[in-house]
Amino acid sequence: MINDDPDARDLVAIALRTFRETVLPAVPAEQRFAALMIASALGIAERELEAGTAKEPALAAAVGALLNEQGDLATLLPRLCASIDAGAFDAPDRQAALRPVLMEITRARLAVSNPKRLESGG
Repeated sequence: MINDDPDARDLVAIALRTFRETVLPAVPAEQRFAALMIASALGIAERELEAGTAKEPALAAAVGALLNEQGDLATLLPRLCASIDAGAFDAPDRQAALRPVLMEITRARLAVSNPKRLESGG
């Protein structure tokens, strides 16, 4: 049977649009900050659902190459942090290999958490 119901991404998009168009204009000034925080959280959730895990395999491969390991991003990122902390990337050539990977991780996170900052070149 085909499920024609809206998926999570659609539901969050509908909730965010409704909140922005209907609820937010009616919120009293003293509660506006809290309402804007809710809208922001819904926007982040919407972008996370849109992004899914599309970039994760490429990021995991890049991080894995730095560590000479294989695994998913959730497993490899803590290992990368521990390696950085342990000094494994202190040498100039290792830093040069690390920087572009860190930039891609940062871009992927900004695309979800703060895309305006990413668009502004920040």
